[in-house]
Amino acid sequence: MKWRLRHLVVLVLVLVSGILSFALWSSSHEKVLRIGVYAGSSWDVPNSRENKAMDSLIKKFEKAHPHVKVVYESGIPKKDYADWLAEHVLKGEQPDLFMVPENDFSMLASAGALKSLDTLLTDDERTAFYPVAYEAGQYQGVSYALPVESNPIMMCVNKDLLEKEGISIPESGWTLADFYEICKKVTKDTNGDGVVDQYGITDYTWQQALVAYGGHLTDKSGINNVDSAEMHQALAFMSKLDMLSQHYKVTSHDFDEGRVAFYPMSLAQYRTYKPYPYHVAKYSSFSWTCIPMPTANSKVMGTQVKTSLFGMSSNTKQEKLAWEFMLLLSQDKESQQTLFEKSQGTSVLPSVVKSQQTKQILQADDFGLDSLTSERLDSMMERSIIDIGQEVDRQTLERLDYLIKEALGNQEIDSALPSIQREIESR
Repeated sequence: MKWRLRHLVVLVLVLVSGILSFALWSSSHEKVLRIGVYAGSSWDVPNSRENKAMDSLIKKFEKAHPHVKVVYESGIPKKDYADWLAEHVLKGEQPDLFMVPENDFSMLASAGALKSLDTLLTDDERTAFYPVAYEAGQYQGVSYALPVESNPIMMCVNKDLLEKEGISIPESGWTLADFYEICKKVTKDTNGDGVVDQYGITDYTWQQALVAYGGHLTDKSGINNVDSAEMHQALAFMSKLDMLSQHYKVTSHDFDEGRVAFYPMSLAQYRTYKPYPYHVAKYSSFSWTCIPMPTANSKVMGTQVKTSLFGMSSNTKQEKLAWEFMLLLSQDKESQQTLFEKSQGTSVLPSVVKSQQTKQILQADDFGLDSLTSERLDSMMERSIIDIGQEVDRQTLERLDYLIKEALGNQEIDSALPSIQREIESR
């Protein structure tokens, strides 16, 4: 009996020892995948759900990889994220994979901070993306980042105002000439007090006008291209629009009150308008629709798209895990569908944009019958270009914006552009 008891005790001790040894082995072999993300929306609109989507994706990844822990430093504001990442890159301590800050992609790729993904990507994975989203992660023909979410610019239209004026809703392929004529027709004094109180457009930018003429801020070799024929045309067009409103600064508030026909918005702005009416309390006072931006002719693609990107550190020790996580973010249809639901942009996968779930989400966002359909969103994404603001760094873009607005205000376009070109070249 005592022999049996001793035998049992020994057996229990062996089992406990084995369990403890396995636990110690497992903990010592647990891998950590570090990611860099900023808090909140990529598109500077109110959104408290985007990080929740990331948290659910991390849980899904960790469930599929029981011995992997995904960690990220939470709460970094987007405005501080670029500096945070730059500091870690300089120290050689960047995360295994990270969100790439706007306007910093080319710099990070050229500096060798990002790992080339060309040997990891399959042809099927490449072609699963919208071309404009995939190309956003390319530098000099090499893929250094994968797209996660896109945000196209579209023209929002006050349907009620146009119908009141007897004007048909423009179709896809409408031109700048069409755009100007409609703006001219609707700009008027409606109450007879001698003051114009109905307008054609608000928040139309010189960058949007430049794209409408097929222009860019740099040429194919990366040389600044400010003093171009397209820029002169764009700014002349902006001046014509300004004259229609008699130099009155038309605002989004005017649009909210139903007194403006057109308002260019990003998709994120549009989707934020209704659930978070930070512009207006009575957002449903008139019916909307959304159409592509007008261009000089049918050959020009006028839809600009910004895309949030995830890149992999060139010195990561967890390449396989980092790659699997990147694919989960960008290629997994379930994950992309969750991001579309929780965030304010659009999926980078046509298959998700055209899904039944997406159709239902957009219907729930609706400001009126058929204001934005998945078919129209898909069409915009297929005929689009990368936002031209990505062609230069943040500081250069801010300076350029200031100088061009000053030239427009002083009505000195033709004389000012050569000097603006020289200043930008000297930076």
